[in-house]
Amino acid sequence: MIVKNRTQLTLSFVALLLGLLIAVQLRSSTDVYSAMPDLRVTEMRAVLMETITQNQSLTNEVEEVRDKLRQYEELAMKGEGALELIQKELGNARMLAGLVDVQGPGLVVTLTDSQAASMPGDNPNVYLVHDEDLLKLVNVLSAAGAEAISINDQRLLATSEIHCAGPTISINNVRVGAPFVIKAIGNSETLESAVKMRDGIMETLNFYGIGVQVKREANLVVPAFKRPIRFDYAQPVTGGK
Repeated sequence: MIVKNRTQLTLSFVALLLGLLIAVQLRSSTDVYSAMPDLRVTEMRAVLMETITQNQSLTNEVEEVRDKLRQYEELAMKGEGALELIQKELGNARMLAGLVDVQGPGLVVTLTDSQAASMPGDNPNVYLVHDEDLLKLVNVLSAAGAEAISINDQRLLATSEIHCAGPTISINNVRVGAPFVIKAIGNSETLESAVKMRDGIMETLNFYGIGVQVKREANLVVPAFKRPIRFDYAQPVTGGK
């Protein structure tokens, strides 16, 4: 009886943790799609369709996790190694939430400040990489299907912030400076096409002399989110499906 109760408590705890991690992932996907760069109508339509497909895929993943939890509950009642299966799924959930290092094919984009001498009357700030440039680039990569993104080894999550901090840029409350190395895991061809899209982010940056180096990688590593994650106000919804 004690073993049964302990198993049920473990299942309840893991189910709650899985729900929280999935909620973080879904919120991250929603946030990155909320701001899109200025693109032509036809190009925006293509990006929109890709976004709809990705959102549907995430919804399907949530349903799959719910089905697996029900299966584990049945296995636990029969005493058939449910805890081992739960540990495996918990590891997958941690990967989806950005809490572990991940590796795979993708794209490395390096941004450097312009080396061109500013002309009299020009604003010298236009020749520097700004937080809004990084935000636009991250949005483009996310919309193109990037599964994990980091900037100067700072992993981006739903709770990540990118904002100006004097001569530097704050990412995850850590100040970083140029050059900015953005790593994105996903289909390298698709990611590169999105970055180099006509009238897109790369052309805009090049217009101001910002250096943009794009390189495909067969296997790159995106580090885990290193800072603690806290939710002081958000709580899981209980009592619903």
